[in-house]
Order: sequence, then structure tokens, then C-alpha cells
Amino acid sequence: MNLIEEIKLDNGLTLKIFDLSRSIAADTVKVEVSFQTKISLKESYFADIQDYNQVKDAMGDELAYERNLERSFVHKQNEDSVRDDLINTFKSNSLDYLASANFPQKMALSLLRDIKKNPYKYNPHIYTDSEE
Repeated sequence: MNLIEEIKLDNGLTLKIFDLSRSIAADTVKVEVSFQTKISLKESYFADIQDYNQVKDAMGDELAYERNLERSFVHKQNEDSVRDDLINTFKSNSLDYLASANFPQKMALSLLRDIKKNPYKYNPHIYTDSEE
């Protein structure tokens, strides 16, 4: 992972842009860019403490946002322009949303809805030594 850029957002978050590109063949690459930010979980995002605790138990003190954009089988000579295009597309389509003041709360509440709807995804399914 190669850090390309860090953007300080108006809501206090820092968006990091990483290059995850790799060669596929002698003359082609898979261009992949990852956009990531971390959000501190706050009680104030939730209507009650039980909801906060449910998210905290599942995710810890910090939430992670990640979005990857990719193009496969790109000719090596076009790698930089395709990467720049992916970054510019993300910035023009998503940056204002991520920078909005209520984005961290919206993400936390969205995660809460998913935890309530799909609790099996958030419960560990790994055996303990006492189960052997």
C-alpha cells in the first residue's frame, strides 16, 4: 500500500488515499485505489446508551470507512492517467458527502441498523479452547 494523498476534511476526519495497483502481466496492470478514513465512535451519535454499546461491542472505539475503485487490464502506459481518473471521480462524487458534519453519525447509525438486521455478521464464530 502506497499512500498517495491525505485530505483534511471540514468535519475533522482525514481521508487517506492509497495506491493498491499491481501488475497483471508484462504490459498490463490492475489499477486500484483505496479511500479510507477512521471515525471515533461517540455516544452522542445514538438515541440511547444501549445502541452505542451494541456498536461499540461489535466494532470497538473506532469505525473504519473504506471504498476501493479499480480498473483491470490497463496498459502500463495508461496506469497513471487511469489512477488519476479514479481519484478525481471519487473526489467529485463522494468528497462532499464524507466531509459533511453529520457523516460520522450517519455512518454509525447505518452500522447500528446493519448490526440489528444482521447480528450473525457481528458475532464471532471462532471456537474457544473450552469448546474442544
